[in-house]
Amino acid sequence: MNSYLKEIVEIANRYEPKKKALPYLELDSMMLSQVVEVARRVSHNDINNTHIQNWVRREYLPHPQKKKYTREQVANILLLNDLRNILSLEDASQLLSFVNLNLSDNTDDRINPAKLYRYYSEIFDLTQEDWVTSLEQLPEEVNDALSGEELNPEDKDKVAATLVILNLLARANLYKQIAQEWLKNTHQPNQPNNPQDKS
Repeated sequence: MNSYLKEIVEIANRYEPKKKALPYLELDSMMLSQVVEVARRVSHNDINNTHIQNWVRREYLPHPQKKKYTREQVANILLLNDLRNILSLEDASQLLSFVNLNLSDNTDDRINPAKLYRYYSEIFDLTQEDWVTSLEQLPEEVNDALSGEELNPEDKDKVAATLVILNLLARANLYKQIAQEWLKNTHQPNQPNNPQDKS
């Protein structure tokens, strides 16, 4: 594996498992600075106090009590923070409200947000293990595809790394499009689930 591809795999391996946030969801409450620190650690986003305060103002979260956030609020913050790089905040809140109705009120939740985050993190961490294995196989697939190309080694390394990144971006875009299409369909009342079933 060339140095560019090794660097890509090393970056993928740097991300913390989502389950590292679970002990914090056992706490009764957390101060804003603690919530920001946990969110940064498990998502590597540039989240800060202002983001969270804005989410409260926009009613994506209930107001903190005595400047402390409950475990349910922290779970929703972690989920919103993960989703905001992929979806608009409106789409992210729509997704979360699909199971927890009014995000600014935890009394109508179908599932406790802390449990939802726990299940999400368990599934995500398993998927990430598979994904890293897939990523480690991707350079070999790229090298096989380029085997007939007569390129000098440096050019071949750069082309291979570019193909890996293009493939990762295409996968991310595909997953995003699938999610957005599903979210769009959940906002259309009285529409059949199957597009061919219009009777």
